[in-house]
Amino acid sequence: MASREPTSIAALLPDVLGRLVRDARVPGALGALWSRVQGTVIGAQSRPVELVDGVLRVDVRGATWRATLQAQEAVLLERWNAAVRAAPAQRIEFRLAPRP
Repeated sequence: MASREPTSIAALLPDVLGRLVRDARVPGALGALWSRVQGTVIGAQSRPVELVDGVLRVDVRGATWRATLQAQEAVLLERWNAAVRAAPAQRIEFRLAPRP
């Protein structure tokens, strides 16, 4: 019987989280994953709202941050798709967050 190396949790995490996002079974999974993939600075200024038909909609605090993130869309999209293989996006739509 061949021996198999165990798979690390870190290696499994992108697919598991991607499935949770795709299947919308865990509230907050999208936001938690966004911050993990894009980092705490971007995560503090933006919040993903939904992933529908390949469009990841993200609310952003302020026009300056929105412009900054729009300019980085290709990089942010590449990071997202690399980390979340089970819930890929074709594009990211940045919107101004509603005021509280």
